[in-house]
Amino acid sequence: MAIPSSLQRLLPQVILGITILNKAGGIYGILSLFTGHPIDFWQWLYNSLAIIMLPVYATALINLRHKSRNLRKISLATVVYLIDTIIGTLYTIYFVYFWFSSEEGSTEEVEGGALMRRKTDASDEGANLSSQSASAGRELFFIFATTIAMSVVRIYFALVIVSFTKALLKKNSMEQRYRDDSNEPSTADAEETEILNSTGLTGEFKKFMLDIEIRSKEFLDDLLN
Repeated sequence: MAIPSSLQRLLPQVILGITILNKAGGIYGILSLFTGHPIDFWQWLYNSLAIIMLPVYATALINLRHKSRNLRKISLATVVYLIDTIIGTLYTIYFVYFWFSSEEGSTEEVEGGALMRRKTDASDEGANLSSQSASAGRELFFIFATTIAMSVVRIYFALVIVSFTKALLKKNSMEQRYRDDSNEPSTADAEETEILNSTGLTGEFKKFMLDIEIRSKEFLDDLLN
């Protein structure tokens, strides 16, 4: 069943909004360093990447309806989102492995303690160990189910963003051919010229971002069309 066009336009906005809220959590992760909460290097790196990606998603959402800018902004956001999805998947595998390793160590301690105490009251300790095993099994199932569900949702979001960007690129290509035939000036070209003529530190930053956006657009144009 085809997705209505209104929903196709709404989904990217919702996905970007959810992603922005998710990445905003990276700020609290970094701030936890100042509150004495210990985080390892990989957690620090993941939170730092979240903060770096946050402005990209926010800018794409803000300019999503601005016709002269949305294609460049959403192209960069799409490339970043794909990279983010790969990194997020790798980190999910790492954190699940870290959790399992921690749980395995604690389970061994519990079982070792239970074996030492079983000499005094074997029946009570056996029942307690069985209850702990059932509880651990439910936790493992919940973690597996949640991880799989979130991974599926993340991949679906990535496909929606890619599909939306592909439609924008196709539409832009058709409009570009029309402008070439009619010699009609492009608003996007005029804006790019203004950025290229800007000076100062702010101007250099705008040029840098424009270059990345154009490269992202060209990369996705070659990849998807």
